[in-house]
Amino acid sequence: MASASDCGKQEGEPSPRAARTQLEEALGKLDLMEEEVTPFVINDVEEGAKPKWMLAGKVLYRNTFHIQTIASALRPAWGNPRGLVFRSVGENMFLADFESQRDRDRVREGSSWHVSKNAVILEEFVEWMQPSELKFDKLQVWLRILNLPFNLRNNTWGKATAKQVDKNASQVVFDPVGGFLRARVTIDVTKPLRRGILIDSAARKCQDWYVFQYEHVPHFCFSCGRLGHSDLFCPNPGTRDANGKLPFDDDLRAPDERKKASSNENSSREQYTNQNSRRDTSFSSTATERGHEVTSPAKKNDARKRKGDTSTKVYRPVGFVKPPAQPEVLNKQLVLFTEPMDTKGDDENGNPLSENAAKKRKTPSNSNTSAEAAL
Repeated sequence: MASASDCGKQEGEPSPRAARTQLEEALGKLDLMEEEVTPFVINDVEEGAKPKWMLAGKVLYRNTFHIQTIASALRPAWGNPRGLVFRSVGENMFLADFESQRDRDRVREGSSWHVSKNAVILEEFVEWMQPSELKFDKLQVWLRILNLPFNLRNNTWGKATAKQVDKNASQVVFDPVGGFLRARVTIDVTKPLRRGILIDSAARKCQDWYVFQYEHVPHFCFSCGRLGHSDLFCPNPGTRDANGKLPFDDDLRAPDERKKASSNENSSREQYTNQNSRRDTSFSSTATERGHEVTSPAKKNDARKRKGDTSTKVYRPVGFVKPPAQPEVLNKQLVLFTEPMDTKGDDENGNPLSENAAKKRKTPSNSNTSAEAAL
């Protein structure tokens, strides 16, 4: 009879009777049949198979995401690795198959990932793992510790402080520009986010509270401080204080320095544009004062040029007006017009006058000349 063995155990395999006893104890001393304790021995090791570099992931969200939605969000965030394939293995669970170990390790050690601001938990995966062995309870993030005293801003005290959060914290650096300690830590997503640390300093002779901030942390509950849901769907809602605030708030999120940089760039660009605008305005005003022509995009409001305007001028004779008793203008007909004529008049030779010439025409010296001009 083939011997039963535990996973990864090569020597000292228990006998079928011992295996049956163990199963009975594990299942509450059930009366198992011989067929139930007889193992099915297989050789599922593929000889010469190409190594696979895989990660198992889960999106912490109360609703179900389609695998295409997950792939569309993570593929560009991971830099579009060559040969990357996503497979769905459960509700919001997936497998990511990479072509190289380098790409897999880069994604695993990268910043915290998310799908629509919902946390993505990654674990290293091999094909002979059971689904129950995937816990999805650890998340790597960058932690900031604010306002540390200057005597603690070194590698020795930095690591000692970071290990109070994660015993395996290794990457610890101090940001001299921001004035905070950065540490790469692993947090337990089943527990609330830690909000700070209390340090009893012998040099300061007091206990001080130092605030934590998490870089690129996904959505978390302001009521219980856990990832994966909001305070509206919290199974263990917290109590509000006298001001109506919940125990956790958005202060746990570290500000995004890239957004600050882009806003500063936009402000500089607007300032440069305003300076150019003021320079152009001053140039225009100076040109006007010097008498130069300044063009304007404004159009004259000429009713005759309006689209669809078909109106024409009509000249009507009002009647006969008896002229003064002079022999030159007797029995001559005078016509009055309701609107001024477009012509500017004629000169002595009968040619039409220009606008400037019409304005400069001399005033007639007597009434005879005025009557002739009217004709």
